[in-house]
Amino acid sequence: MGIIEDGVFFDRTCVEIDISALKSNIEEIRRITRPEADIMAVVKADAYGHGAYEVAKTLLDNGADGLCIATIGEAVHLRQSGITSRLLILGGTDIVSYEDAVLYNIDLAIYDRESAVALSNEAVRQGRVCDIHIKLDTGMGRIGFPTDGTALQEIKEICSLPGINPYGIFSHFAVADTNDDEYTMKQYEAFVNTVEALKGMGVTFRKRHICNSAGIMRFPEMHMDMVRAGLILYGYKPEGCPEAYTDINLKPVMTWYAKVVHVKTVPEGTTVSYGRHFVAKRPTKVVTVSVGYADGLSRRLSNGFELLVNGERLPIIGNVCMDMCMLDATDMKGDVKPGDIVTIFGKGRSADELAKALGTISYEITCDVGKRVQRIFTN
Repeated sequence: MGIIEDGVFFDRTCVEIDISALKSNIEEIRRITRPEADIMAVVKADAYGHGAYEVAKTLLDNGADGLCIATIGEAVHLRQSGITSRLLILGGTDIVSYEDAVLYNIDLAIYDRESAVALSNEAVRQGRVCDIHIKLDTGMGRIGFPTDGTALQEIKEICSLPGINPYGIFSHFAVADTNDDEYTMKQYEAFVNTVEALKGMGVTFRKRHICNSAGIMRFPEMHMDMVRAGLILYGYKPEGCPEAYTDINLKPVMTWYAKVVHVKTVPEGTTVSYGRHFVAKRPTKVVTVSVGYADGLSRRLSNGFELLVNGERLPIIGNVCMDMCMLDATDMKGDVKPGDIVTIFGKGRSADELAKALGTISYEITCDVGKRVQRIFTN
């Protein structure tokens, strides 16, 4: 079995979740966030692949005020695991799930009258009150009421429905992680103007929130009553994001390991892996590694992308297989043997490298680490 530190073993592949790094990141976020603003930690998609319950508990114990998720299933899982903090579903929730939403005290995003009426009816039926967050579309083009003034009366009527408490109002930045600050400012102004117009109609909210990770780092004047921290919790900045308004020291939380399972030297002319796309041009030392595309190592990394073995970068040769891949260790300076640890990303190697090679973002890289990859929590 592989060993990543004293007493910590894994079989073929694992991700190490560094709880101390997670604690450090939430403390850094709290440090740079407006003191009066709550921090909602985004733990959707199994906390970006890190493990929702363990991550949620750590964040709540170290400065987070609540959690954001994407689905009713994610919310119910956290409730049934013992999480009692505020939970907000950021996207849409099907009406058939409103019974659980009310029962488990889950905040919902509301952006149309039909959903609001259905939620009101369910809350009244259960004799409960459900907190809602009105969603405004200020320029993301996804979900939300328009901010051109045409929805103000409808929002007011929704907020007066029985069984509903208009706790929050929010929107989402589209390009806060780019240099297009003019567009971000237009979004913010549209949001503020709509909130003020509703206030003039007697509709107020306890929490106004619009800042995502990039917004937290770049626009402290927009923190308002609440911010939503996502990627930066896990130690990464959005790719290409301009500098933060103040220094923030983020530490990658996830490190993905596999191990060497076989080493052999093959003669010139030998082909490696499916499709025979790699042909050895010399006697080649082939290292077989216990990770493949079923674990989340994309097949598009075949023939060239490098993995770290004993501190050296070795290129993948041939196609990545479902459960294994092969590396070329012919020019390796050190030794390599079965059982040696292989690092895909994390400590000493950013997930941004994989993202760049695949033409995507680090969010997708951590989320794509397969469920069969063991999660090991260290501190």
